[in-house]
Parts: sequence; C-alpha cells; structure tokens
Amino acid sequence: QKIDRAVKKLNPAAPHTRLLVLDATTGQNAHSQVEIFREAVDIDGLIVTKLDGTAKGGVLVALAKRFGLPVFALGVGEAVEDLRPFNAREFARALMNLDN
Repeated sequence: QKIDRAVKKLNPAAPHTRLLVLDATTGQNAHSQVEIFREAVDIDGLIVTKLDGTAKGGVLVALAKRFGLPVFALGVGEAVEDLRPFNAREFARALMNLDN
C-alpha cells in the first residue's frame, strides 16, 4: 500500500498492473505467499522465476486453480532477458517431460 502511494505521486493512474514474483523452488509454500500478499494488495497475476534449475513449477497448476491468477512470465535464468512469456501448452509439455 505504501508502494502504491509512492508510485501514485509519480503517476496518478498507477499502478497499472500488480504482479507477484514467486521463486519456483518455494514449492507448496507459494500458496501461503499468494494468500498473504493478496491480503495486502490486489494481484493481477504471477511471474515464476528460477525454472532453470531443478524446480519445474508444478505448483502453478494448483495456484491457477485455487486463486485464478494468470501467469504472465517464467524466469529461466538470472537476467531480465531470461523472462519468457507464459505459454500454457509449452509449460505443460515441459512439466510432463514431453519436450522432445
């Protein structure tokens, strides 16, 4: 809420979109993170990072069902260039190891 007030000083129409960035290695703890964050501010969607390691981000399926939040992007590396637009079909194939 404090961030909203600060941003509104620069742009009265802000915020345009509020995204919660989740670490894929968090696993099922992501449920409580989304729940607590939503108590403080409205969330428009999710970005999930650290999908370049062992985490597959399977919790996204449960989060989508429970909270109905769209996933905007997936992070597959350390740089901003490593953010990929979310594609549900590609994500499902990767989750099930159907890449080939």
